[in-house]
Amino acid sequence: YGCISTPYTDIVPTLNNDTVNATNNFPDDLYEQGLQYFEEGNISEAILCFESTLRNCDPEHADAWAMLGRCHTENDEDTKAIACMMRSIERDPYSPETLLALGVAYVNELDHDRAVETLKSWVANHPLYAGMDMEGTLKEEEDLYGREMRDVERLLLRALDIDSTADAAADVYEALGVVYNVSQDYDAAVDSFRRAIDVRPDDYQLRNKLGATLANSNRSEEALSSYRVALSLKPKYARGWLNMAIAHSNLRNYSEAARCYLQALSLNQDARHVWSYLRIALTCDEKWDLLPLAASQNLSAFHEHFDFVEY
Repeated sequence: YGCISTPYTDIVPTLNNDTVNATNNFPDDLYEQGLQYFEEGNISEAILCFESTLRNCDPEHADAWAMLGRCHTENDEDTKAIACMMRSIERDPYSPETLLALGVAYVNELDHDRAVETLKSWVANHPLYAGMDMEGTLKEEEDLYGREMRDVERLLLRALDIDSTADAAADVYEALGVVYNVSQDYDAAVDSFRRAIDVRPDDYQLRNKLGATLANSNRSEEALSSYRVALSLKPKYARGWLNMAIAHSNLRNYSEAARCYLQALSLNQDARHVWSYLRIALTCDEKWDLLPLAASQNLSAFHEHFDFVEY
């Protein structure tokens, strides 16, 4: 969930042959190792495990495709994430977790039509809401944001009536938060994410979604608090550091923004867009002498000027 997005392309990421094929011995628990790396925030290692699982063990492993997509989401690379999640959906069309994550990724890429379609599929195929009436009831003239958008909102609110247990409700509130972001009803989105956080206070991704929603509604100061909590829950969270940097930039705290960009880059040095944002922050802060370091992407040289951890 980001404040800045990049164009969408339908390109499936190429699996890394050089690293994956470095050995002919593939452990049986590659996928489980990837999950552990993911939870620890070691996303580069997790990506290698999931890629190796798909290339060398089981190319039809739906969960590995989904987790590879989640890794790219963590790195603020939604185009790659969408491609991987689509591969997962091809193999497991009704996975609630993947459908919801895919809907969020489409929102990040500003592809609102596909986001709404995916979220509608999420609620329509969720096992908790089997048998729920999916027929629309709104009149055309009552539709403020598009019939599909209002249909999804109606279905999600009906889902709350069907199963209001805490865990199920948290999923629905998260989906509602995404829908309200699409319709730019940010107050309703903030309320939805906060309700979900009440159930899952240790969910760093929900904290990040709340922060991004606040930032998108010109409440960057409030957003910083949410990002800080998200990063306290998962310090190796590149997307969280990036979003915090953007919030600082919005508040014209350019030096702190640069530090946060550098922290994000320490987790994913290949993120060219983050290097571009760093150059903008340095320019706004009139740190002309540091621009050559950014141009050469010399991360280690920045330690003389900023306090950040290089992983």
